[in-house]
Amino acid sequence: MFRKILYLSIPTIIFANPFNATLEDEASWLKDETFVISASRVKENIKKTSASITVIDEDTINKMGANTLLDVLRVVPGLGVSQSNIYVDKIGVRGVETWFSEKVLILLDGHSLNSDLLNGGATSAFANFPLEHIKRIEIIRGPASALYGENAFTALINIITKEAQDINGVQISAKSGSYNTSAANLLLGKRYENVDITANVNYRDTNGYKAYIESDSIGNSGHINPTSKRVNTNLSIKHKNGFYAKANYNTTEDGPRYGAAYALNNEDMSKRETYFVELGYKDKINDLYTLDTRVYHDSFKADNLWEIFPEGYTNIFHTTYPNGMLAISGYTNKKSGMETLLTLKKENYTVISGLSYETQKLQDPLYKTNYNPSTGAPLSSMQNFSDPSTNFVSEADRKFWAAYSELLYDLTESLRLTAGVRYDHYSDFGGIFNPRLGAAWEINPHNNIKLMYGEAFRAPTFAELYNKNNPALVGNSSLNPERVKTIELNLQNTSLDNLGVSLSIFKSAIDDIISTAGNTYVNQGKTTTQGIEAEIRQNLHRGSYIVANYTYQNPKCSTTSQSLENISRHEGYLALNYRINSTFNLYTDAKYIGKQTRASTDTRDEVKSSITNNATVLAKDVMLKDLQMKFSVYNLLDEKTYDSSSPYDYPLGGRSYMAELSYKF
Repeated sequence: MFRKILYLSIPTIIFANPFNATLEDEASWLKDETFVISASRVKENIKKTSASITVIDEDTINKMGANTLLDVLRVVPGLGVSQSNIYVDKIGVRGVETWFSEKVLILLDGHSLNSDLLNGGATSAFANFPLEHIKRIEIIRGPASALYGENAFTALINIITKEAQDINGVQISAKSGSYNTSAANLLLGKRYENVDITANVNYRDTNGYKAYIESDSIGNSGHINPTSKRVNTNLSIKHKNGFYAKANYNTTEDGPRYGAAYALNNEDMSKRETYFVELGYKDKINDLYTLDTRVYHDSFKADNLWEIFPEGYTNIFHTTYPNGMLAISGYTNKKSGMETLLTLKKENYTVISGLSYETQKLQDPLYKTNYNPSTGAPLSSMQNFSDPSTNFVSEADRKFWAAYSELLYDLTESLRLTAGVRYDHYSDFGGIFNPRLGAAWEINPHNNIKLMYGEAFRAPTFAELYNKNNPALVGNSSLNPERVKTIELNLQNTSLDNLGVSLSIFKSAIDDIISTAGNTYVNQGKTTTQGIEAEIRQNLHRGSYIVANYTYQNPKCSTTSQSLENISRHEGYLALNYRINSTFNLYTDAKYIGKQTRASTDTRDEVKSSITNNATVLAKDVMLKDLQMKFSVYNLLDEKTYDSSSPYDYPLGGRSYMAELSYKF
């Protein structure tokens, strides 16, 4: 481990020399992000929001050589990114991690991407949202249901895209790298008289890291084959009078990873198709009031082929499946809604109030298997079990309406108080209140204290409510939503020149956790998680800096006092950004993951701690103005790493490379 830390420090030693740049350059490179939008749904000074929030801008994303949204999130304290044995990647927050990341709300310019109503999450479709189109990402750690409702449970991630004036032309880019990875992106932004138009088209294709598995759940060995193809298109049209229209269309096609039953196979294929359209109006009514109103429609369609066990599989009862155990499942989710937000802003206070209404539907479930779903007995061919009496899930719909309001009150110029509450009423489980209280005190220009208390909920998914004809997982229509209560304290100091330090202390209690008893979903048990998040940033000269963070998290089951499994209590991140000159930039980092816990019944050794290093060299205006070249190396020292999982750990990628070329005209 020492040699890895030493390796990271080498660039600091090598490049500890005078910088060749003008003072004008330095001023432009040292500009800080001073405002946020997502914390209270209005633009406010980041020092005055009581939430724990991280802002990552496009310049940082570009320098670090990230390829996906999850690559960016790995650098955020309190957030963890891991892979599962099927097609989804997971986002854990403060030690709380689930398969579909349904406790994390992901927004695109304020529009919810959690459109998979069967499972609740957004990562299955949008983990690879094109970074070329992103202006900034705002990450709120902690509950945000007081303004955003369901899924804003442990964190909220708002992806804010570039507007026409940010682009002002056309930018094309292409990538090529390890695992036969190729990607292309076309970004357009232009103002035509009174109308701003932005559009983005992105394509990505990769064979993925083909890890070797010595022995799977049935004793076979071989390589996984996690192929992936994705297309994402985004369009936004805004008129200067406040009216706008935006739309997104996204398709993903993922090949086999480990397999649903941890059995190697070459047939798993998951296809998802999503789109949304939104029409709205946002503008000032007068000097005091701003109106933001919108209507929207979302669609999520899944078509999955599962090879649960491969050809020739023989079970413990000596029954053989010549063609393997195959299943085809599919469904369509649709949601439509409207929301109106009215903001009153006076000299020392702001009031944000809103009403929303939404309908959610699960339609057209498809279920075909070559085995009896109830008994597992083999069938001579694929048979259709999509009849309502035999399907894997019931068609379902629900509605909700919500009313919310939040007050931002500046008691003094340096002390802001925040108080808000939201009431949601669902047609299937009734009503629920979620309050939020906070204070942010700027003691002096160099010291800031924030205190926040918030509650949030996570509505049961349609799978948890209406799964059936599955010997492993059966739904329960009487489920209540999960609840969380969080309190946190944040301290910030910038008293030393060019050095910023931040410390967050948090504790959360989760009630009515949805888990399984036997094979049925139930509300049972409680979980607590507590810990600290520490960050430090040292600005050097003219755009160079060192940034580091450390997270300690300790999630436990309240009834047994046992630590939650597959979680690392200690995580850390260290990065050096070195601006060599006005043309070249080097970004190198290291991510530390501590030992990952096991379940009390799991006798395997814990997954060992690891450090993975990345490095990216960026060159701008080398041969042509606005021509950019980038070369990245990931897992530089070829560290052998795993994501802890039961009963088999997931092997992560070795050393890999990516080259990128982009040009703006």
